[in-house]
Amino acid sequence: MARTRTLDALDQGIIRSLQRDGRASYSAMAKTLGVTEGTIRNRLAWLLSERIIRVVAVADLFKVGLHAVAITGMNVERGKMKQALARLMDMEEVRYVAVTTGTFDIIIEIVLPDTDALHDFLVDRLASVPGILRTDTSMILKIHKQSYTWLPEPRGDGAAPRRRATKGG
Repeated sequence: MARTRTLDALDQGIIRSLQRDGRASYSAMAKTLGVTEGTIRNRLAWLLSERIIRVVAVADLFKVGLHAVAITGMNVERGKMKQALARLMDMEEVRYVAVTTGTFDIIIEIVLPDTDALHDFLVDRLASVPGILRTDTSMILKIHKQSYTWLPEPRGDGAAPRRRATKGG
């Protein structure tokens, strides 16, 4: 059985460094966090292997030609929720799927090249999803803030773990 552990200050420091700069080097992170490059390499390997983080390039949708970005809330028959979720998650145009409380049962983000493609998606593809009772779609006109820094700021003095003393230095 895999041993689980909570994230410590060093793990969180690595994540924060990569959130600021996804191309940060092991040596830069090690220097900032006061540990060796090997420690950074091992911790990052663990964070990746446990799927705690992923390091990806995030494109500006509008600048790469995806001009129809929309959020759709939907109400779904309770007995068909799993079927609907499975179908939505298989759709390439759907980039985000979440089960929610409140007005809608499911919220999705749709990303397409233009409004004609969005129209076709809503009328043809989305209509084929089993159990959908009602949808409400809003187009994203302009993104004013998009953040991927989801860790809370450290409390207290926020000091990172210090490098261990080694023999001879």
